[in-house]
Amino acid sequence: MELTPMMRQYHEAKAQHPDAILFFHLGDFYETFFEDAELVARELEIALTKRDGHPMAGVPVRKAEVYIQRLLKKGYKVALCEQLERPGPGKKLLKRGVVRVLTPGTVLEDEGLDAGQDAFLLAVYPGEGGRFGLAWCEAASGEFWVAEVGEGELEGVVGRLGIREVIYPEGWNVPPAIPGARTPLPEAAFAEGRLEERFGDVLAGQQLAARAAGAVVGYLEGTLGTTEHLSPPRVTSPTATMELDSFTQRGLELVEPLRPESKLTLFSVLDRTKTSMGRRLLRRWLLHPLREEEPIRERLDAVEALISRADLEGLGEGLRRCCDLPRLLGRIGAGRTNPLDLSLLRKTFRALPGILDALSPAVGDSELLGGIHAALSRSPKGLADELERFLVDSPPPNPEDGGLVREGYSPELDRLWEEARALRREIAALEERERRRTGIPTLRVGYNQVLGYFFELTKPHLPKVPPEWRRRQTLKGVERFISPELGELADRLSQVEARAKELELEIYQGFLGRLREALPELRRLGEALAELDALRSLAEVAQKGGWVRPRFTSSPRIAIREGRHPVVERTCEFVPNDLVMDEDTFLAIVTGPNMAGKSVFLRQVALIALLAQMGSFVPAKEAELPLFDKIYTRIGATDALSGGLSTFMAEMVEAATILSGATERSLVILDELGRGTSTYDGVALAWAIAKHLALKVRCKTLFATHYRELTRLEEEVPGVVNLHAAVREWEGEVIFLHRILPGPAGKSYGVQVAKLANLPEEVLEEAERVLREHELGRGSADKPREQEPLPLFPGEHPVLEELRRLDPDRLTPLQALELLYRLREMLDGK
Repeated sequence: MELTPMMRQYHEAKAQHPDAILFFHLGDFYETFFEDAELVARELEIALTKRDGHPMAGVPVRKAEVYIQRLLKKGYKVALCEQLERPGPGKKLLKRGVVRVLTPGTVLEDEGLDAGQDAFLLAVYPGEGGRFGLAWCEAASGEFWVAEVGEGELEGVVGRLGIREVIYPEGWNVPPAIPGARTPLPEAAFAEGRLEERFGDVLAGQQLAARAAGAVVGYLEGTLGTTEHLSPPRVTSPTATMELDSFTQRGLELVEPLRPESKLTLFSVLDRTKTSMGRRLLRRWLLHPLREEEPIRERLDAVEALISRADLEGLGEGLRRCCDLPRLLGRIGAGRTNPLDLSLLRKTFRALPGILDALSPAVGDSELLGGIHAALSRSPKGLADELERFLVDSPPPNPEDGGLVREGYSPELDRLWEEARALRREIAALEERERRRTGIPTLRVGYNQVLGYFFELTKPHLPKVPPEWRRRQTLKGVERFISPELGELADRLSQVEARAKELELEIYQGFLGRLREALPELRRLGEALAELDALRSLAEVAQKGGWVRPRFTSSPRIAIREGRHPVVERTCEFVPNDLVMDEDTFLAIVTGPNMAGKSVFLRQVALIALLAQMGSFVPAKEAELPLFDKIYTRIGATDALSGGLSTFMAEMVEAATILSGATERSLVILDELGRGTSTYDGVALAWAIAKHLALKVRCKTLFATHYRELTRLEEEVPGVVNLHAAVREWEGEVIFLHRILPGPAGKSYGVQVAKLANLPEEVLEEAERVLREHELGRGSADKPREQEPLPLFPGEHPVLEELRRLDPDRLTPLQALELLYRLREMLDGK
């Protein structure tokens, strides 16, 4: 079928962007055609129609932003093909062209962003020897980072970033652990030269990172048309921050709750920020705890100084009036700003004096606060003053509408607006003169954008219309005319207003140019405000919660006195607990019944360590800690189950990760490991894993278990201690004390816990009968004895020989898994 000229336009634009949904501007709608239309209709749940027999679906131009952002969040790209000229007489086919490509990782508009979360574009460039170059930036703010990592570090680094889109060389398989929409690019896109052209030789000696960063620069140039707002890339190292794998992030509920109905997380407890930029930074700190004592000390000094000397309420009020400066500067640099953004910037400038006053008393006690104070004091005073003089109090959203420059800023503009006002007065006077001259009492001067100025009168007065007037429009009940004098005044007014708006645009664009020149200075201002907001949030939480400053020791010793869980203490009356693990103590076996507090205790230790290394005070009376390089947790298997893995397989995968990755500087939290298989299998595996961590890895490990057989490790393995969650029996009832005390638990109290869960009485009676028979069978005929642990291995067993022969240090994670399955088969007699 022969295509119409308009459809040829469409196909030419679509051919340039085959991987994007083409939004084709037709009148008041963006239309999509063919496969794009079917996809859009399905994803946006809008009507699918037809044009010339082809599928078509459209959205109104004025609401397009909402629909586009919905598509971007689903991972699609959108190319905007705009009308590049106005409709007019004799124009049948308007010129059109793609003016912008929107992708999930290059969103600038607030409607497509979560104010409190990063939205990164990630570039990955694989090199030789299992090394990778990474570069990630947030298009909305222009913040830019790079790193070079090994294969084992890749998931840990990207798993803590808010990745919206990943770009990578064609033909490379992206690991499933890397989130975000996928966009393959030609190898040529990963060229070091792109980065050097934009920033110079800032990544000398880091070829892989430079290639990834070059791809980011080129991709932004292709989608946004500019990289002016992009800051120079900052080099980061995985060894600078504590490693937190995805299991640990979920198990400790750092930013997302394990149960959807719960909203409390560690981040929700810490977040008392007043700005979106501060909230994003605090989230980064939480997911990237530091590993070096000096920067941790600087943050702790700042938090302590804010608590003791600063006006926290005054700081909060000042910060609340500040805009999201990094993202606003991103829009300015990318040329996507409007006068309302400048109004927000002015509001931020106005808040700075109050912030400085509230901060000043604390500056002397903290180098970090001193640097923040200096950065805020160096804010561009000249720009702030000019913005006050130039921008009206309530500017229009569109700079082309006029009326955004304050009177008195430009004498020439003032003269033009005064001339326009004088012409409007002449038009008003003309209306009065013509009403008297013609004797038409209903005569009035009207205006609209199509006709301009006109005389309007009711139809009964048509005989009184002067002969020199020309009819412009006939409506029901009224007629509209133009006279030579009114036409001349209207033309003069139109010319004056056009020149005034043109001058306003020149003033506006000139100021934006000066803002772009000051982007580095303004970016430092935004970073200082965000850092102050995050620190103030930590100070407020510590002050109101009675948290203390942690101490760090060079020896591997943990000493926490009256530690608390920072989230659980918000929901109930909390019983604090102590933990002391000296230099020669590596493994604590924690036993006790369900609901007695074992899991909370384990988690609170991990969270206290994490909080300390992010530079926060901690919920305890005292806390002395080593610096950990990694925290591993094995808690639950919900996500693995939804992904098709059994509970046992999930446990073993996570255990293999821990055994291969943990070092003597790591903290390991294991909760009920081995419960996903038979009792003997579970005990054997739990025993072997715990012993390996205590003897070979020698990291600090807390192991909560119902396998009382593991309490024998204290007798057989040096560096192992037993702890238990205390309970008390009173008149047949079990009272959970939620205290962690030395020694193993005496009983499991499973039936009593079931009773608290309101199981039917007949079920509980049957369970108690079977339990009594079991206890009598294991004791004398008339006297049950205290339940003893089952013998770990009855007699010599081939599994023992296998375990004695193996060298765990030489096992890969896959070999460890294969060995565990083989041991299980041997125990089952297969």
